[in-house]
Amino acid sequence: MNKALISALNAQFERHDGMAVAVSGGVDSSLLLAAACNFYSAENCLAIIAVSPSLAASELSDARQVCRSLGVQLIEIQSNEIRNADYVVNKGDRCYWCKQELFTLAVPIAAQKNLPLAYGENFDDLQQPRPGRKSAEQHNVLAPLRDAKFTKDDVRKYARFLQLEVADKPAAPCLASRIAVGQAVSLESLNIVAEIEIKLRDWGYKIFRSRVVGEGQLSFEFADEELSAADEQRDKLAALARSHGCELVAIAAYRSGSVA
Repeated sequence: MNKALISALNAQFERHDGMAVAVSGGVDSSLLLAAACNFYSAENCLAIIAVSPSLAASELSDARQVCRSLGVQLIEIQSNEIRNADYVVNKGDRCYWCKQELFTLAVPIAAQKNLPLAYGENFDDLQQPRPGRKSAEQHNVLAPLRDAKFTKDDVRKYARFLQLEVADKPAAPCLASRIAVGQAVSLESLNIVAEIEIKLRDWGYKIFRSRVVGEGQLSFEFADEELSAADEQRDKLAALARSHGCELVAIAAYRSGSVA
């Protein structure tokens, strides 16, 4: 592991006496939390997770497990971005409104314990337009991994070094990221995506997305090495979509952020 990077991250930590981390069950926020606990001790850290229809049950389970293994307190808050018309309309800034809900709830909780709030944005994320970053800046939420110039690869290397169970876990952004821009986010669409992805995982697929690309229309994406197997199961996959009242319009190669 790159000692200079660890020193750079520790330099971010040195500015504070402890840290609250907004976690999601993913590798970035889990690594940030683990590194913070390693620097401050778990007693001086706090984890906060927003529980909503867009959070897959498996992600909540992973977040709980990470916090148990680190011995850090996890506070679960109920977020209600689905009630916000600006979020539901999904015009390209959905992530901003989601983060607004999260940070509005989480910052005061962290402040009650005299802790700054941080989230898991990394240095590579700067290469993509991320509306949630604006919300983080407005709420003075820290991004230690980004500021220490941890790339996605660096995050995974450090996670392996710290022996985190999620170190090699595939990226798993919120379920709402599967809803194409311009398609309204609804409880029904989120539930369809969640249920289908549970089934795809049960069938043995490792890296995949179920995307809502139109009204009643789904596209399934698979990692390049799994695409041929998916093509062979096209009829089975189409039947899975129909069982949720939808049409499967495409089976394609997985590309991060391809619709949202």
